[in-house]
Amino acid sequence: MRLIIIIVSFLLEGIVSNFVPMNSFLVPLFTLTALIMIYPLFDEAALYYKYTFITGLAYDLLYTDTILFHAIIFCFMAFLITKLNLVLSDNFINTLIIIGVCILVYRVMTYSVLILVGSVDFNISDLIFSVLRSLIINLIYSLILFLIIKKGQKTKYNF
Repeated sequence: MRLIIIIVSFLLEGIVSNFVPMNSFLVPLFTLTALIMIYPLFDEAALYYKYTFITGLAYDLLYTDTILFHAIIFCFMAFLITKLNLVLSDNFINTLIIIGVCILVYRVMTYSVLILVGSVDFNISDLIFSVLRSLIINLIYSLILFLIIKKGQKTKYNF
């Protein structure tokens, strides 16, 4: 089930990004949201990091034409997810909090790299709007994933 959720989210992100312009109101990060939602389905963190690295590498090769950029960022996000799950209990509200924190960190990290390489000019309002646009659609997607995971099998979620 974990692999199916990752693959569907990965493909859905590519499909949605073809129909939704980059500067639109909704900016999907379905792959990252799926990685957050499936974390409780793993018994060991090492396997979760492998899934995350491979997903990031595929994301790099298929969507961004970079090598190891998203693989490293997704691994860092996986580290953040594991640490936040130690602090917060496994329930849906805390998962939404983790999604919010991870989207914020992801956007800040990628925006910082784009500023460092000179691809964009620094504008804090663009960063804030990017985070808010990502939050809206990804929180809706997390609700859909939650319902699928809860219906699909018994997990460690205590919803």
